[in-house]
Amino acid sequence: MDKVIVELCDNYRIYRVTEALERLFEGMGGIDSIVRPGMRVVIKPNLLTAKKPDDAATTHPSVIQAIAALVQKAGGLVCIADSPGGPYNTSSLRRVYSMTGMEEAADQTGAQLNFDLRVEKIDNPDALIVKSLKILKPLRDADLIINVAKLKTHRFMAYTGAVKNMFGSIAGLEKADYHLRLDQHDKFADCLIDIYLAAKPQINIIDGIIGMEGEGPGSGVPKYLGALIGSKNGFAADLAALDLINVDYRQVPVMKRAEERKLFTASQVVFEGADISSIRCEDFDVPALAYPGKRRLGRRILFLIERIFRPKPEIVQESCIACGKCIEVCPPKTIHKDEDNRVIIDYGKCIRCFCCHEFCPEKAVRIRKNAARRILEYRRTCSGDN
Repeated sequence: MDKVIVELCDNYRIYRVTEALERLFEGMGGIDSIVRPGMRVVIKPNLLTAKKPDDAATTHPSVIQAIAALVQKAGGLVCIADSPGGPYNTSSLRRVYSMTGMEEAADQTGAQLNFDLRVEKIDNPDALIVKSLKILKPLRDADLIINVAKLKTHRFMAYTGAVKNMFGSIAGLEKADYHLRLDQHDKFADCLIDIYLAAKPQINIIDGIIGMEGEGPGSGVPKYLGALIGSKNGFAADLAALDLINVDYRQVPVMKRAEERKLFTASQVVFEGADISSIRCEDFDVPALAYPGKRRLGRRILFLIERIFRPKPEIVQESCIACGKCIEVCPPKTIHKDEDNRVIIDYGKCIRCFCCHEFCPEKAVRIRKNAARRILEYRRTCSGDN
């Protein structure tokens, strides 16, 4: 049986977050049973890009500060580490740490911010696709990894939480190579699962106090949920988070593939702490991934229809400042500037990974759907019906 602890927390005031986390760790056996004196502990937040905490695109600094303080109280040595989108270098990390509030969280606790840019290649024999990979050196050197995700929608994967957060174990633009090679939902889901299994976080916490709905993971809308979720099993934590936002976990590629690979069984997950049904959000806006009749169609017909119906990114020229971020992060290098310095997408090469949408600092990339897609796609209604 895999246990998940759900704790209520109505705001990001540090004392409220600390109290909720103390209860959460207590439900997992107590912080002293997890952290031993002298242990090197890496806290791995979601630091998607240089966004302010109120944007709800990154793990809130109050959660990181509270976890760091609790780990230090137990005698652990804390390092905060992640690989945001874009280049993995010192100047980029400094900007992200500053904007996301990680710098202040480190200042308040004395925790170390990671600037070690090394990676280590490891074998991953239990993987389905990613049999070997290079992950951040600080994660490899850690005695304990506390994976602290943000509860958000995701335009390609529907949802991002504990398992997907470990994609940040891969350094910088190397993540784009995975997007390029694995541009189908299930294949990319298997890739994310493989990376999670290789990184081996021992504790998984999801910041669901304020999540992100709509066009996540970077351009969506903050949504109050009021909960922190914790488990030693990332799949179990994600199951609870999806229950909180009233989403059938089988609609999420990572969870569907994890269950098919027998990495978790939903019926074997036990929820403790707050009653999710009492705080469940019935109208959480989740990007569509499927539409009626999909499973009844043959594979070849499905592939053709997927190409027709699949949404595509579109540059909003009046909002675009031509900063070049989308060009930088585009896996197939299909985005360029024309002679008038306008950003243009070559749809003949576009793989619909939505990295441009994910990392645009100006929200100048929108997701365009054709009329048939809007009619047929799976959508969530205000009543929560499918």
